[in-house]
Amino acid sequence: MSHTAETRASGVSPPYAYYALALLTTINIVNYLERNAIFALFEPVKRDLGLTDAHLGWLGSAYVLVFSLASVPAGVAGDLGSRRVVVATGVVLWSLATSLSGLVEGFGTLLLARAVVGLGGALAATASASLVADYFPGRLRSVAMSLFMAGLAIGGVSGILIAGQLEHAYGWRVAFLALGLPGFLIAALVLRIKDPTRPVRPSHQGAEALLTVMRDLEGVTRRILSTPTLVAVFVGGALISFGMNGLVGWAPTFLARERSLSTAQASLLLGSYGLIAGIAGTVAGGLIADQLRNRFPASRIITTSAGFIIGAPLAIWLLYIRDMSWFVPVFFAAFFFLTWYNGPLTAVIFDVTPPRIATTVAGAFLMFIHLAGDAIAFPLVGILSDNFGLQRAILLLPVASLLGALIVLLAARTLARDTVRAQN
Repeated sequence: MSHTAETRASGVSPPYAYYALALLTTINIVNYLERNAIFALFEPVKRDLGLTDAHLGWLGSAYVLVFSLASVPAGVAGDLGSRRVVVATGVVLWSLATSLSGLVEGFGTLLLARAVVGLGGALAATASASLVADYFPGRLRSVAMSLFMAGLAIGGVSGILIAGQLEHAYGWRVAFLALGLPGFLIAALVLRIKDPTRPVRPSHQGAEALLTVMRDLEGVTRRILSTPTLVAVFVGGALISFGMNGLVGWAPTFLARERSLSTAQASLLLGSYGLIAGIAGTVAGGLIADQLRNRFPASRIITTSAGFIIGAPLAIWLLYIRDMSWFVPVFFAAFFFLTWYNGPLTAVIFDVTPPRIATTVAGAFLMFIHLAGDAIAFPLVGILSDNFGLQRAILLLPVASLLGALIVLLAARTLARDTVRAQN
């Protein structure tokens, strides 16, 4: 099927599909920007509010815990009808909570604000991913999903870069206030896009659909557990999330303490080089996976694992480099390979899941990998850092990512069979 035919199979023209992809990718960028901005602000927030590293870890984990717990209900909401409304609601919530974070006076209120940012992120993430998958239903799905998931890398490092520079110029409170503003415009735009595969249900049909979906949740769980590919992706993905998000979260603090950089210097280094490497790695991962698919049906799995097999040892080496002239190129290479997985791994979930429950399964995936992954990583590294030092604590993260990639590789044996099963 040609690339034009594939996008038209979604019910919209190719130009419109790419416009929607650009908008949804922008939403994903802003989502991760709001999520990761706090990591660049750890040191000034710790100083001004009198916190410990364990407190900082819980601030990172608050987003993840709520994001995870809300992901399945958010996926259900997306499967019921208007995914546009679900996405827009999420964007408004995280934008408001981020801006209000600049007004807090203590740990408890900042923790609550971060939790609301997580709720908004869950609403937007699951429905956005489902929309992208439906706009690009064929062989372009992995590339489209890689472009969408590039928001993780772009937003994640941009959040650190922008927040660090704003903090340097105006302080951490103004940084939070300013970062929440762009989302309100984006929410208005997403309400106007077309749903590529289904109209919005009338309210009475939505209520009936809710009862149906609630009855089907047990079936969704059985489907996941009876699909070996999904089991490997869920378990491996949790370890990958533990390592990758933990590294992104603690990297600015690591550079500030262990390499004596200022908040602005650390955010600039990580943001600039990380942005280029993250975009290049995410797009490269999708392209490599799709180009190899004719020769290797499990190319999406293989590409995901290969990135970590190469990148994780580089990340371990990086933790011991003190010469900054070596640190930058090794960091660039490590982040390039470590971001290969973003698009291919997400595409695998939609490959092996029937479309009717795909958004709910995607929500379940997000819930599981974050609850079992970075929700644990942030406070655990903080606690270990308080007791043994950050240098030792952070070493756990790339090791966990590598183990996760090896578990994901097990799915290469079952992917073809599970893909056929999902289509029947």
